[in-house]
Amino acid sequence: MFLFSPYHQMPAPRIFTYISFILFLFTPLVGKSLVAQVSHGYSFSEESFVEYHNLRIRSVDNTSASSKSTVASELNFAPLTTIENNLAKNLNSHWVWSENTLDILDSYSPFLFRTKKSANVEEVKVLLQVNSMGRLSGFEVMSDVDKGLKERIDYVLRKLPDCKPVPGYENYGIETFELIIKK
Repeated sequence: MFLFSPYHQMPAPRIFTYISFILFLFTPLVGKSLVAQVSHGYSFSEESFVEYHNLRIRSVDNTSASSKSTVASELNFAPLTTIENNLAKNLNSHWVWSENTLDILDSYSPFLFRTKKSANVEEVKVLLQVNSMGRLSGFEVMSDVDKGLKERIDYVLRKLPDCKPVPGYENYGIETFELIIKK
């Protein structure tokens, strides 16, 4: 008897098992662990905020028309990661923070809210100004905070890396970001 003779039929349950196995092999695996590895905890809200743990950041429209800008040929472009590309699109900015920037800020959160006075503060809103070369050039604390918390924010912001230019723009000017740090 030949194994694949025209008169030989496979039982129906065995055929179903083979088809199921083949479909399983060709189905892309999408699970929570895969999504978590790709997104690294970033989420995007409707208000154009990028959220990461207890942080929220968004680009604020600049109204200054006389601001200095840098031509693209004067900047050093480094390839952007997938996360940085998504951040740039969702922030709608020609500058993007490196993908570990919000992780750095989040790791300093206990340091920021460590005193009795700052422990009573639920969140801090800070405006960050990035100059035409991608460096953090200034900040303004918009929340009512004590001097110590403001000094700790200054210390943490000095630790941040420079922003990267997003390819595709002709000029790169001053950009303002609103950062909200929650306790």
